[in-house]
Amino acid sequence: TFELYAGGRNLMPDGGSYIYSGDPENRAWFRQTKVHQTLTLNGENTRYAPRLLLWKPGKELDILVVENLSYENLTHRRSLFFVEKRYFVIVDEALGTAAGQLDLHFQLAPGKAVAHAGNCAFQSAHESGWNVWVEAMSKKDLLLEEEEGQVSFLYTKKEPRPAYRFRKEKHAQTPCVRFVTVVAPFDREVPSIKALMRTAPS
Repeated sequence: TFELYAGGRNLMPDGGSYIYSGDPENRAWFRQTKVHQTLTLNGENTRYAPRLLLWKPGKELDILVVENLSYENLTHRRSLFFVEKRYFVIVDEALGTAAGQLDLHFQLAPGKAVAHAGNCAFQSAHESGWNVWVEAMSKKDLLLEEEEGQVSFLYTKKEPRPAYRFRKEKHAQTPCVRFVTVVAPFDREVPSIKALMRTAPS
């Protein structure tokens, strides 16, 4: 998962812990994988088996590649590209023979948000200051849906927040399902960014 800060605002905060004891239902809710900025299979919580594959900072491009053996027969690999210190291209790959419903989850800070279902995109809509634009670049067979979102900044205190998922089916015979997402913080004008992913020749 990750958090995104820009312009002095936490645009995509972590959900927080809410509570550690005395309220097992809410404790369990905030610990779910699907309430973090990551990928799930059939809505189930993931294992914890991470690996760092690449960290390559640069003047115009920072690259981070990590993966997690999230489920039996399914590895989640995330490649994150920080382009020109302005926006992110996130490539999430579900690798393996496991089959089912893949969801890629994102949560925003409390406040207004707007979904653009036709473009498989959504954005925060704070009236002043910075916002964030999130758009799926690989739109084929992809659904954008709203989810329940909660965030806890203070112990035992919680509040609703906008949350969305990109949904796609994975079949056992498909060894890799890929999501390509642009996450772009902006001030005033919504950015226009396109990311083209090409498969390298074998």
